[in-house]
Amino acid sequence: MYFKVNKNSLHEHLLKILKVTPTRTTTPILSCVYLSLEGNKLCLKGADVDIVMNLSMDVSGMEDGNIAIPARLFAELIGELESGIISLKADYEGVVTVLTNRGKYEIMGRPGEEFPAVPNVNILYEFEIDGGLLSRIIKKTIFAVARDEIKPALMGVLFQFKNGEMRAVSTDGHKLVCLKRYDIDPGDFNGEVIVPTKFLNVVQTYLREGSKVRVGIGSEHIVLTMDSMVVYSMLINERFPDYESVIPQENDKVLEAEVETFLSVLKRVSICSSKATHQIVLNLEPEGMLKMKAFDEENRNSGEEEFDGSFSGDVFSISFNSEFLKELIRNVDSEKFTFEFKTQTSPALLKPLENVDNEEMIMLVMPIRMAEE
Repeated sequence: MYFKVNKNSLHEHLLKILKVTPTRTTTPILSCVYLSLEGNKLCLKGADVDIVMNLSMDVSGMEDGNIAIPARLFAELIGELESGIISLKADYEGVVTVLTNRGKYEIMGRPGEEFPAVPNVNILYEFEIDGGLLSRIIKKTIFAVARDEIKPALMGVLFQFKNGEMRAVSTDGHKLVCLKRYDIDPGDFNGEVIVPTKFLNVVQTYLREGSKVRVGIGSEHIVLTMDSMVVYSMLINERFPDYESVIPQENDKVLEAEVETFLSVLKRVSICSSKATHQIVLNLEPEGMLKMKAFDEENRNSGEEEFDGSFSGDVFSISFNSEFLKELIRNVDSEKFTFEFKTQTSPALLKPLENVDNEEMIMLVMPIRMAEE
């Protein structure tokens, strides 16, 4: 294999490949980037156990061929080279030679045939979505995904399509986000899939508003195509919990407050909370005082502050993990939000007071047991 290429362009593509290349693996070939040259088209491929990225770029091709090169070493070397045109040759013994105007570097590669093939995906449904919109959906849900591998069904975002509505749902058992969109046409697809976190993190990096993204759904895979990039991933083949059954419908106590004001108070008060529980307490009175408190018994720290807002319902106190609350509040786009409660132990609902066009967002958070001061 022999070609010439702009160093900066090659490095840019290698950085994308590194997004899917594992840092540690029991399958050494997966730590490599696969290069394949046909004519003036260079294809680059990176893979982990359940995700594959394919890229293509134009080069000045001299001799077709393929090779697998240690990805991080190769990317680091190319990144440090001076800007300009470089040459890359791979011989039959697997030696990869990188030539610049004044330098020569050799890296030992591996046979390209050892690298995993692109999944043979039988696309059952396909539709198009704006890149900026998909990026928003991912951003608003991925923070609530579980990190615990004991619950594989929760380690991704559930995408449901039915009755002209798309729902993206994520939960870790402590908090839940349900984002509804009414402006996405999935074609003939009426069903649901659980998309892994790694795939969503990888593709979100490259999604841009106004760009068209093609989404393909198979029985076991999802495929996303944008420009010269194709990303394949296994779907999570697990049953997502019945999230609708835990969303309360009759919370009769409602707090309304400004997002920025509430978040600022939360940040200050939570500094004095227990580092183990991050517990804060809301003391709420109708037509009266609204107060947030925190107490760290071990270190004898405490903080409390009144905040502006309105509350309807009987006098009420409830306690939450402040870190969970911060995550939820930061994802509210309207100036104000509502926080709905029923009891000190039942799920609380947090909603934007005003939703974005064609969107409805519901967030749920579980309270924690009130600590005695």
